[in-house]
Formats: sequence, C-alpha cells, structure tokens
Amino acid sequence: MPIANAIRSIFMRRIADPRLREQRRVAAEAKRRKDARPHEVLYFHQPDDPYSHLAAQALRPFLDRYDVRLRAHVVDKPTPIAIHEQALWDAWARRECAAMAPFYGLRYADRGAPNVALTDLARRILLRAEETGARVAPYTFPEIAVAVGEALNAGDAARMKSLSGKHGAADTTAARNRLDANFALRHRLGHYLGAMLFYEGEWYWGIDRLHHLEARLDTLGARRAGAPAGPTLEKRRPEGRPSMRRPEGRPTIKLEFFPSLRSPYTHLSYTRVADLAQRYPIDLVVRPVLPMMMRGVKADRRKGVYILQDTMREAERLGIPFGNIWDPFGDPVRRAYSLFPWARDRGKGFEYLHQYSLAVWSERVNAWSLDGLKQIVERAGLSWDEAKPLVDNRDWEDEFEHNVSDMLAAGSWGVPTLRLPPSDRHPEFTVWGQDRIWLVEEEIMRRSG
Repeated sequence: MPIANAIRSIFMRRIADPRLREQRRVAAEAKRRKDARPHEVLYFHQPDDPYSHLAAQALRPFLDRYDVRLRAHVVDKPTPIAIHEQALWDAWARRECAAMAPFYGLRYADRGAPNVALTDLARRILLRAEETGARVAPYTFPEIAVAVGEALNAGDAARMKSLSGKHGAADTTAARNRLDANFALRHRLGHYLGAMLFYEGEWYWGIDRLHHLEARLDTLGARRAGAPAGPTLEKRRPEGRPSMRRPEGRPTIKLEFFPSLRSPYTHLSYTRVADLAQRYPIDLVVRPVLPMMMRGVKADRRKGVYILQDTMREAERLGIPFGNIWDPFGDPVRRAYSLFPWARDRGKGFEYLHQYSLAVWSERVNAWSLDGLKQIVERAGLSWDEAKPLVDNRDWEDEFEHNVSDMLAAGSWGVPTLRLPPSDRHPEFTVWGQDRIWLVEEEIMRRSG
C-alpha cells in the first residue's frame, strides 16, 4: 500500500471525524460566551451567482427565526482553482436554480448570463449596503440583495439605477478594494464560493445547507421565542402529486447514473438511486467515470476539507455510514474499475460499486490489496475465483472515456450525475449531485404520469 495513500487517509478521517467537529463546536461556543459576543453569521454574497440570489431570499425568514447578527460580505468571483470551467459552472447554476426555485417558493429565471455593466453596479450597490450595514428600516442587506438580484436577473437597468439612487453605490476604487478584502477573508476562513454562510468555524452552502446551520443554532438556544418550528425552507411538491409511485409493468424510463469511486458525495447517492430503481418504472444504466483529479482537474485544499466535513453532516442526516476512510485515489480506483464490466455482465455492476464505496468510505478496507478487493467482490455476491484473473486488465478504459464524454456533453462535469436521455415527448434532463436526487425524482414522476 503506498504510504501517501495511508497518510492521506489518516488526515481525511480526522477532517471528517464528528467527534472532533463537536469538540470544535464546544470550544467555539465557550469562546463566544467568554467574549460576550452575539451569535454572528458571516454571509458571502455574489450578486451574479444564482445560488446567492436564492440564499438572499431565505435570509430575512432565517433572521426572523433566529437571534443572530448577520455580517454580509460581497464577493465578485469564486476561487479559480476550486471551479472547473467557470463558464460551464455559471450556465449550470442558472439552469439548476431555475429548476429548483419553485419547489422552495423562491424566484429565479434562467435568462442567460447577466449584463456586465449591471453586474458591476449591483456589486457597488451591495457594497454600499455592506458598508452601512443597511440599518435604515425597512431596508436591510437581505431586502436590498433580493431587490438588486431581481433587477439583475431581469436585466432591468432602470430598476437598478433606481436602487442605486435609493441606497447609494460604492465608487469603483473603493469597491475593488472591498471586493479584494472580502475575497481574502473568505479564503482565509476556508472557502471559495458565493452563497456561503459561516458560523463559528463551519461553512454552510446557501439554501441547501441552511438547515444544518439552523440545527446547530437550535442546540444553542438561538431560536427566537415564538418563532415557527421547523426549518426556514422546506421543499414543496406540486399540489396533488404523490411522493412516490410503485412501478407498473415493464421499465419505460432510462436513467443514466454516472458515479465515481473516489467521490464522497457519490457514496451518499447509492442507496437513494437504488430506491428510485425499485419504486419507479425506470431502467437504470450505470456509467462510472474516473475521478476528476485523475482526469487532470486540480482541486483546492479548502474544497477537499469542506467536502469531507459536509459529507459527514449529510451522511448523519441520511443515516448512511461514512468517515472510516481508506482513500482509493489512483491505482486502487483503476484496479476496481477493471472488474466493473465483468460485474455488470453478471447483473451486479451497481452492487459491486456500492459495496466498494461502503468499504473505502465507511469501513477502512484497504482496496489496494487483493484481500481487500476480494472482500468487496464477495460482498457484492460475486465469485473471487472468476474475478481474480481479470484484475488490472485495461479493457474498460475506452468505455469509461466515453462515459466522461457523454457526461460532459450533458453539461455536467462532476459526480454523481443523473441523466434522463431525451425522448419523443421529453427533452434531456440532467442533474448533478446527491443534493438533486429529489429533483430527478420529480422529473421521473412527471414523465411517468
């Protein structure tokens, strides 16, 4: 076993360890009380980021529920190394936010990339609001951010000019200096995106992770007296639509699943993708891909730390084992993939990948060794005697390259990706991330009537 994998695995286990997380939380709360500070949430808002626009709409209801002080920081871009292909990311964000906003009762429409000049003015208006604290009722930063975001999304220059006249706008030099300072602050605290909330050492991404922040604040007694119970945001299903439907007859809808064995978020998707295949009339096609870093995509250290910590929170919420990690980066992944076509031919491709994921992300199985791989193969209900002669073959590589090409053509570059191919009645529908399995389920229900 390469020593680098062993050392990296130790650090990954520590980063994800929920016991260490709780110790950090306790220490942070003790220091906050000692310093007599209020509960203070830092929010990093990127005006041309669709996720930030959705997050801004949730801020006022959140502040009405919790006794916290919000400190807003306007940013103009993510950390470059953390985002693969910025133009792809921007286009994806617009499509995804437009698709999911109605389910939360929020507003966003994909009208293409926002105007550059309007985006600059939007930043300067919000930087002015950040500077003043926007303390003049009824205008606080959340309300101004929503109004500015709606004008920017609509390309409404007259509305943006009116907002500038009402709230002011930072001059160009001051704006640049403040944006640089806010970028540096976010980087120093350990993140790289807009729509991020930071509270006492932990990051929470927009509306997708607001519930984790609220759960933490609830344990600290920060919910206001008389505030409504439950999370600020809850997904709303269209009226009259059932939450699930039993399959009737033969599968009629093809669902392509693009997993990676080195993706913590993919690890969280297997049980729920299997559940979709059991409950709906779909034909599940598994199309594995090499991990991004093995495809030459560089990653920021901050991104790796955040993903592990965030995956642990999500795993706890979903009841999925995670954290006892043996990192399979590099040749272990290639070795595992060399057996996938064989496992698939025996009707066990999905189960083989799932058992491998459980082994390396939750049971510290050394999948580099033949003994570890044997354990995984047999747990998937397969014969090790049949598998062993096939280990380390390279016949799978062309197929996996084709999988990557098709995933990219669908507009996604990360995993897990779920794709419903186009049909005579429906256009292609693609989602990226374990966070969006619910969204592909909605589309499956729509297609299956």
